Amino acid sequence: MLSLAQVQTFLAILDEGSIQQAAQRLSCSQPTVSQQLRKLEEYLGAALIFRNRGQSVPTQAGQLFIPHARSLMAAAERSRAVIENRRLNLVASGNIGVYLAPRLVADFETRRRGEYSVDLAITTNRGAIDALLSGTADVVMSEWRETHPSIEWLSWCREKLVVIAPKDHLLARQSLISKDELLSYPIIGGESGTGTGRILRDFFGQDSCKLQIGRQLGSTAAVKEAVKAGLGLSIVLAYTVESEVASGSLVALDIKEADIFKTLYLGISADCPQSSLTRAFVHHCTTHTQQDAHIPSAGSSH
Repeated sequence: MLSLAQVQTFLAILDEGSIQQAAQRLSCSQPTVSQQLRKLEEYLGAALIFRNRGQSVPTQAGQLFIPHARSLMAAAERSRAVIENRRLNLVASGNIGVYLAPRLVADFETRRRGEYSVDLAITTNRGAIDALLSGTADVVMSEWRETHPSIEWLSWCREKLVVIAPKDHLLARQSLISKDELLSYPIIGGESGTGTGRILRDFFGQDSCKLQIGRQLGSTAAVKEAVKAGLGLSIVLAYTVESEVASGSLVALDIKEADIFKTLYLGISADCPQSSLTRAFVHHCTTHTQQDAHIPSAGSSH
């Protein structure tokens, strides 16, 4: 059976460069280090380390195992931290991490009177899901979900999508834009892999191929600046342009035919205990989603 002690020993040998130095680092004998390494190699069915000119270096199999070994040790350290220091690792995708997660984290910590702490990291949707699968995240916030037996997904909230235009655009006097009108303007795309494209394809149906999506700028911040510069329109989550709409630097329009919404998801380990800190944070998110994240479009403010 694989043990953390075996994994720790393997990494110590590589980090220190020899079994002797690893034994000193781990405060144990050289035979103990050799025995732990041998048990790990027997479990994996491959040699992991060989000696080259007095230096312990990884074999090809050892190279493949290194990232998994470091992930296992990192997960073990986070587990210890959760129990001892009451810390939680939250990984959120770009827009959620920038615009929604910080206020939820602050409110959670305040309500718990500082008893718990949440570490927030921001990445892509793909990166967030991979972090949960690798054990480097306790909770993830994502704009889409991926079916996996080890992940439990919760539909967290539904957020509105709006069309944004610069303040001096011809559309700035309008509160609504029709599907046909939208097809006549260049559209600026944002971060790939967010699921917005699929939502638009479903909404526009066979006309989705007529959308003039040109520039793909990779982030909502870049999209907003490009729209302000007059390079085109864009379709974004309403909460991401709250401050710009309030200040008047951008105009948000509803689509005449229907409102479009995107579901946001929380992901946790499927075997997460009901009494865990992770479950407590998820419950907080689902019951205290901040209402001020939902902004009105230009039309509903009149």
